[in-house]
Amino acid sequence: MEFSDVLRGVLAAMPKTVSWSVTRIAGWRCWPIVLMLAAIAVSWPATKTGLLNDDYCHRALLAGPSDSLDRLSEVGLAPAGSGRLSAALSDQFVVVDSGKDLEKLRAYGALPWWTSEDFRVAFWRPVTSLTHWVDHRLFPRSINLMHLHSILWFAAMVSAVAVLYRRIAGFGLGGSVKAEGLGDGSTVSVRNHRQAATDDATLQSPQWVAGLAALMYLLADFSYFPTMWVANRNVLVSGFFGVSALILHDRCRSLNGKLGLVAAPACLLLSLLSAEAGIAAFAYLFAYEVVLRRDRWTRRLGALAPFVVVIVGWRLVYNALGYGATGGGFYSDPVREPLRYATAVLERAPFLLGGQWTTLPPESYCILPGTSRQILWIALLLLTVAIPAAMWPLLRTNRRARFWLLGMYASVLPICAAVPMGRALTFVAIGAFGLIAELIAGWHQKADWVSASGWRRALAAALVIVTGVTFLPWAAVRRGMVPGVTPRIEKRMARTMAIHLLWWWRHEDLVIVNAPNPAAFLYDPFRNAYNGRLLPGNVRALAPAFGALEVTRTQPCRLVIRALSRSLLDCPDHGGLDYVFFYQALSDVRSPDQPMRAGQRIVLPRMTVEVTRVDERGLPVEAAFDFPAPLEDPSLQWLYWDWPSRDYRVFRLPKVGETAILEGPF
Repeated sequence: MEFSDVLRGVLAAMPKTVSWSVTRIAGWRCWPIVLMLAAIAVSWPATKTGLLNDDYCHRALLAGPSDSLDRLSEVGLAPAGSGRLSAALSDQFVVVDSGKDLEKLRAYGALPWWTSEDFRVAFWRPVTSLTHWVDHRLFPRSINLMHLHSILWFAAMVSAVAVLYRRIAGFGLGGSVKAEGLGDGSTVSVRNHRQAATDDATLQSPQWVAGLAALMYLLADFSYFPTMWVANRNVLVSGFFGVSALILHDRCRSLNGKLGLVAAPACLLLSLLSAEAGIAAFAYLFAYEVVLRRDRWTRRLGALAPFVVVIVGWRLVYNALGYGATGGGFYSDPVREPLRYATAVLERAPFLLGGQWTTLPPESYCILPGTSRQILWIALLLLTVAIPAAMWPLLRTNRRARFWLLGMYASVLPICAAVPMGRALTFVAIGAFGLIAELIAGWHQKADWVSASGWRRALAAALVIVTGVTFLPWAAVRRGMVPGVTPRIEKRMARTMAIHLLWWWRHEDLVIVNAPNPAAFLYDPFRNAYNGRLLPGNVRALAPAFGALEVTRTQPCRLVIRALSRSLLDCPDHGGLDYVFFYQALSDVRSPDQPMRAGQRIVLPRMTVEVTRVDERGLPVEAAFDFPAPLEDPSLQWLYWDWPSRDYRVFRLPKVGETAILEGPF
């Protein structure tokens, strides 16, 4: 007996009333409203999570004059125009700008000394920035309400996604279209886009398929992080407007409406002005015209033209204003760095798509050593090819499924510009769950493709079990666990910034011999200022703690650090899953286009760095650090990261001519 026959027996054994109830509930007209309320309920724990990372930087810019701003002013880090709307709209998501504040941040130590001279992470998201500015005008002291504001955006997005699923469900399965513009101007209501699969009146309507897809989207755990991290609201705002653009475009094309001709491109523009990932909405607009429409190609291309104009115009203005990301490895700008971006797509797309198919966190790309990552990359690449191949009988006969697959795979391209993160799957998940719902519905309704024989049928049966029978209860469990798991991960990262526990004095320079997460110091002064703590005069991270280090004191005022692995910036290519690899990805602020050279000097306030050895890639292997006073001078306070305890310790300076060895993570 084949596996698929066993599955059919299991499904057949289910009480018919259960099947009828599930399809009836999921097809209920008020289902989008129910899901919207459920989205608020499942995200409610996020209201108690407080601020994270960028939130502290944003608050310094948005809140206006305050004690924390005064503390930042003392060390030259106070943002200009704090509290002004114009500053919020233009600068909130500018993390580092090589033309404005790079040198200031590196001089203080918020960025490490090895940062590229052209390093820039500057995003233009004025629509999202407006929502944050309103937060700080209406309830500046209530972080809980700021989280609730984000949750409401998530609820609105879930409701919009449910509406989108319902509208796409109105298209027939095969070659003919029952209710769309027919080229001669005649139209039929979208409610008639239904194709009966059985004699059961409930199953004649595919609306329950839409409801099932929307429920799976709600339960996906990727959406929790954007609600608990206020700064990540841009994902939700962009997603809402991107989905709205597709809904309005479908309404315009199906009913020959005039409003959508302007409203749909406007929504796409709002999506782009909320987050750069909004361009992923165009993937579904493209798939809509290629797969779902059946009129002339010239008309289909003409329907896409306004969106192309919006995207090109937005990017031209974006570039002209100096926004973008360059000089590091965390982001790859598709326009300014096309070759690096193409390489990033090949490296990252399997982790994003594979993560969507398997619920394996895409962050595994960042927390595995190189060899393990390559093995997993091969496995996920095969999976992203094998799953659509297994679904070929469905895809061949169901154009809704083809639409969802094309939209899903095309929407992954924009988010490959950043290191893979589960929270970036906002648009990818829309297509994935739409396709999975069609697969489950086809099997449940005994569609023609179910009778296909061979390995494809067996694999499709396995997919039905994995994505349907087991997904919903497993997703519900994971969604319930996320509010507890995610804060614990954030607390682990927070320990890499816990320097205030061992430092008490103002105006002293804090020297960290080996920093486990050098990028964290970009946020640390803003967090300490917000929490009322004193700030050190400067922060000096001499080297990352990614590997073992040899620390030699050659002169009273000089310390030389040599990597015992490949370079100071490399993690050893062994060991298991560990967050040190994620810290390395976060701290990748040195462009391969700017190799360092032996003898290169970096002059900072009260410290000079000389690169004494580099490897074949131009990465530093050894560096010497000169201070204006003996290293024991009270103006210098010394810490190091102790991997066995995963905590900071006071560093005992070696005597002149002596060497100390600092352990690496493995």
